[in-house]
Amino acid sequence: MYKFHLFLLLLGLTLKTQAQIQGGGGKGHYFPENSWEKVPLISFPSPDINALKEEDRVLDSLGDQPWRFGYNHATSINSMANGVWIPTKNDGQLWLLRIKSSGALTLNLAFDHTVIPKGNELYIYNPDKTFILGKFTEEHLYEEQLGSELVPGDEIILEYYVPKGNSKGHVQLSTVTHGYRTPHEFYLKAFGSSGNCNFNVNCPQGAAWQQERNGVVMLVTNNNGFCSGSLINNTLNNGKPYVLSANHCFSNPANWVFRFNWQSPGCNNPASEPTFQSLNGAVLRARASASDFCLVEITGGLQGGTVPAAFNPYFNGWDNTNNTPISAVGIHHPAGDIKKISIENNPLISTSFGASPANSHWGVTGWDEGVTEGGSSGSPLFDQNHRIVGQLHGGASACGAAALSDEYGKISYSWNPQNSDSTNQLKYWLDPAASNATFVNGYDPSGNVPAQVDPALSGTAGVSGTFCNGTITPSVTLSNGGALTLTSVTITYGFDGQNNLNYTWNGSLAQWQSTTITLPAANLGAGTHTFTATVNNPNTGNDENINNNVQNNMFTVVINGQAVLLDLTLDCYGSETSWEVADQAGTVLFSGSGYPDNAPGLISETWCLNAGCYIFTINDSYGDGIYGLPWCDSSGNVIISAQGDSLTGISSAASDFGDQAQLNFCVQGSGLPGLENVQINLYPNPGKTFIHGRTNSNLVQIHLFDLQGKLVNAQYFVPTLHFSLDVTDLKPGMYWLHCTLENGYQSVINLMKD
Repeated sequence: MYKFHLFLLLLGLTLKTQAQIQGGGGKGHYFPENSWEKVPLISFPSPDINALKEEDRVLDSLGDQPWRFGYNHATSINSMANGVWIPTKNDGQLWLLRIKSSGALTLNLAFDHTVIPKGNELYIYNPDKTFILGKFTEEHLYEEQLGSELVPGDEIILEYYVPKGNSKGHVQLSTVTHGYRTPHEFYLKAFGSSGNCNFNVNCPQGAAWQQERNGVVMLVTNNNGFCSGSLINNTLNNGKPYVLSANHCFSNPANWVFRFNWQSPGCNNPASEPTFQSLNGAVLRARASASDFCLVEITGGLQGGTVPAAFNPYFNGWDNTNNTPISAVGIHHPAGDIKKISIENNPLISTSFGASPANSHWGVTGWDEGVTEGGSSGSPLFDQNHRIVGQLHGGASACGAAALSDEYGKISYSWNPQNSDSTNQLKYWLDPAASNATFVNGYDPSGNVPAQVDPALSGTAGVSGTFCNGTITPSVTLSNGGALTLTSVTITYGFDGQNNLNYTWNGSLAQWQSTTITLPAANLGAGTHTFTATVNNPNTGNDENINNNVQNNMFTVVINGQAVLLDLTLDCYGSETSWEVADQAGTVLFSGSGYPDNAPGLISETWCLNAGCYIFTINDSYGDGIYGLPWCDSSGNVIISAQGDSLTGISSAASDFGDQAQLNFCVQGSGLPGLENVQINLYPNPGKTFIHGRTNSNLVQIHLFDLQGKLVNAQYFVPTLHFSLDVTDLKPGMYWLHCTLENGYQSVINLMKD
């Protein structure tokens, strides 16, 4: 399902006077001596709330649009035909109008065809003036349009001030939104209902992410729905107010509202709503559905062409290399809650979501801390280097289901798609100098000077997964985040804590560029190993930023192993499927789960296994196996193979296996040391009664398995070069003969019964 904000704004059970949250500040010019009854009132009927909520039950389950909190009344109210004009004491003029929608919990407005000449001021507030939006001036409009924050209650006042001698301009409303979600629901949702497995962004889990936090914003879209996004940097480091969000959040951005800093000041939930600031209005720069991205540029309320310094903005960096992040962090507003942080300590997977193209998304297969929920759409996903690698498209994770996946549209896919132009790519906007940058760091406009010398290790290869021999050839990606060209660095690296190897790189690497360095091969023994690499001594000098210098990886070596391939085709409900591979002793060697729904396609895994027999178990939590019909175009299947030969599997016709299916299979040894000259001969093979064996190296035991992995015969010897098997009672067909030699080496060969 898609993730959308369930957010209702500023509806605590008690309402205190609010700080200025949108506009240029001020309290307006009109203070009635008696009451507001003298101001003309335009009323809108209350919508059919029950019918709306019935629709919401369907729309929320489909998840293909922002979560709806209000009903939009279309209108053309304007300052020429409605309201009242009155003189002020300084010979200016005020236009006043009351708007009411009975029973509304909030009211918010969208303006069009609005012209505010310089010096004029527009305000929106509730009748007791405890909640004031404004002043709005010509700087807050984009193409004569404006969107407002939500004002609590069912009645608001519009005030438009024109100083002496100024032109009146024109104010016109296009939409009045009746908020119909309950205050009690908001009060519960806003402070903690996103689930007790979430962490406020200012908890210890977020200590290292304070700058990135300041770039994450909430969006009011289409005047009645909510998503989130992030300020995003460009290669000029100039504070251009770009915001990255999700394409499924798109509506006319001229009426969008951008909310900054809505978060708890500490780790605990606050007793009352936190303060925040808002900007309004944007222009669309680019968007595309394949990776579900939308890039807009804020237009209203800027100072010096960028976000006001009082908002403490941070323009988050990005990475477009498609290198697999070894860990990830999400910052977002789940279920309309204050800002939260989610942490994934494992590598991401390259995947798709729904009908999107293959490898267009990064998948989080299971959060280690926190989750996302409805309301997190468009939020940024950061890699281990604190750079955005994607924005949230959708997923199934939630408290109590953290192991389920989330999918984020890749920056790398959105960067410069084939046949794209400025309207549907990121490159044109985020690399305006055409530098061909592969990444940028974040930009802090508060006065911090960008680093001049900043080498970074941004990725590794050749040191993850499982290897079938001990020859390991690592490579690292060297990136330059500094303004000065890198001409030399030292890579210090090693295995299993012995980081005593050095490699000197010389070359020319401009800012925001990367290069891959292949390190000398190493020979390691069987077992689990760690690889660590550190970059230092840039340009024979000092590094100004040491926070991105280290890469760590863990991998496994199986000496003389055999590469076995799993090809798993899922049905439409990948989240229901899990599997594991165990040896004959029941030890689980490999496993998989957390696949996305609605993304049928091939999942390939390579296992490195010693010669022997194994059990593959596949589970389905719903109880219909990987059978897809009639919900999918086809059903799933399983193929397990080695060296191009099928070992076992499940056909599409047999895919409805219920809760669980088990497959037994055996693999032969590969390249066993000391066996180059060993020969094991069977005769006759095929045979009907007895099959004899002869070898030039002593055997100590043999085990005979059928193709389903069932043990049908076993013999143990004083070391011998000869043996005989009685196969009289066996069914005709092929069997696996597992031979163990005196020196402990093993081999598996084929035996045929006539």
